[in-house]
Amino acid sequence: MEKINPTDGHVIAGVKIDETRFLGRVRAAQLFQLAPDPRQTENRSLVEANRELREIQEIRQEVQRLFEGAKRRNVPSYAEYIAGLKSSQNGLTPPIILFSQQKLTVEDKEDGTALIQVPWGIKLVAIDGETQLAARFEARNIEPSTEDDFVAIMLCHGLSLEWARQAFHDLNMYGVKPNAAIAIGMDLRDPMTRIARYVERSVPFFKGRVNEVRRQLRRSDTDVVTIAALRGSCVTLATGIGGVKYGAKSVPSRAIPENTQDVAVEWFIAVTEMIGPAIEDRSRTVAAAPSVLAAIGAMGHDLVNIDPATRSESLRGQLNKLRSVDWSRGKHWEGIAGKFTPKGTFSIGGSKETSYAVYAALNDTTSKGYRRVRKQSGSAEAV
Repeated sequence: MEKINPTDGHVIAGVKIDETRFLGRVRAAQLFQLAPDPRQTENRSLVEANRELREIQEIRQEVQRLFEGAKRRNVPSYAEYIAGLKSSQNGLTPPIILFSQQKLTVEDKEDGTALIQVPWGIKLVAIDGETQLAARFEARNIEPSTEDDFVAIMLCHGLSLEWARQAFHDLNMYGVKPNAAIAIGMDLRDPMTRIARYVERSVPFFKGRVNEVRRQLRRSDTDVVTIAALRGSCVTLATGIGGVKYGAKSVPSRAIPENTQDVAVEWFIAVTEMIGPAIEDRSRTVAAAPSVLAAIGAMGHDLVNIDPATRSESLRGQLNKLRSVDWSRGKHWEGIAGKFTPKGTFSIGGSKETSYAVYAALNDTTSKGYRRVRKQSGSAEAV
């Protein structure tokens, strides 16, 4: 049995899975010594001045993606999440999978546990969980005590770069992410999701009719709306039509007025009592489209800033704007809510694409679309 000498390197306690895999835990501060911030390897001046970074860069080029696009943007929010876990916020982070071409020494214990040693000077590369690794470097700037957190790691050692490259592929290709509806439905922390679920329970029209599984409803579904669309409508009620920019992302708490939940229930009860049948008739109207619901939600935004005692008059005024709208799919919505396909079917655009135009047509009496989408002689051809 091999024995580990603590003076020869980092010693990590855990469990030996097999000859090349070890599951353990380390403090975040120790993790930073084992695996440098991977973003540094993309800084040319730092790499040129540091041999260790050059070596890590060479490996990363084979087994990782650059910090670009969504991966780069995810780091700050992930760091906020990690910092939030220190303030009794519920949650967890998955193990970070670290790779070493060098075979590491493992000492088995009689009780089934084991120790593994990473020699001084050996730096590890994350082949999975690299965004979390970078976020932990950021989190210590937000909350220094996160350095004391235990982090779950899996060490894969004594394997080739080809193995690591294939492992990166397999880990990223065979995992199936949940769609937005499922992710939103499961999120109990997000304040706008909590508001949307409260609206579902409190507005009779929505109760038991909100789909929390599908990204979009099928023609045969009996539900009237997805949780993502309802949440999107609540977001624009809270923040105005500009809230469509958030999509399924979290809305900063500071941007959500305290009375959003009460106003949302009041507004959606009144709206669904008036246009509920149009929302139900999904195949022939535009009323249930996420972009239209987002615009309708935004029409209730002004009510958020009005005292409850005097809100009823403004509520009636906004409802009157919806009273004469022709919700049927047709030419009157072309260029506003969507467009016709070459086959003559009316296709509704996405929220970020069309919500502003729909909002103007529903709410702005001076817009060209305002009169166009309302019932009048010789109005639209329904499709």
